[in-house]
Amino acid sequence: MSEGITDRGYQLLATASLKALAEAGSTDYVRWQNIKRGKARIGANEIEILGRVFPRYRWWLITGDVLLENGQSSPDYDEANRNLANPNAG
Repeated sequence: MSEGITDRGYQLLATASLKALAEAGSTDYVRWQNIKRGKARIGANEIEILGRVFPRYRWWLITGDVLLENGQSSPDYDEANRNLANPNAG
């Protein structure tokens, strides 16, 4: 699957608290709400804020790669590891 930085940004946005995002940077709550609802496009500023709110996923957010030796993962990688650790969950 070919996914880009905006796709990864939207993936994180789907799991984020809009309040936490609004408090982490200069983008206000209403703009985050509009982005999440598809009424506005995610921009570079929002990508930076997502990186602040999700520091473990910064490298993945920007590149699409994990860098485990530096503590950089991805939501999908973390989910797969959770499922391997607890195969009967879900």
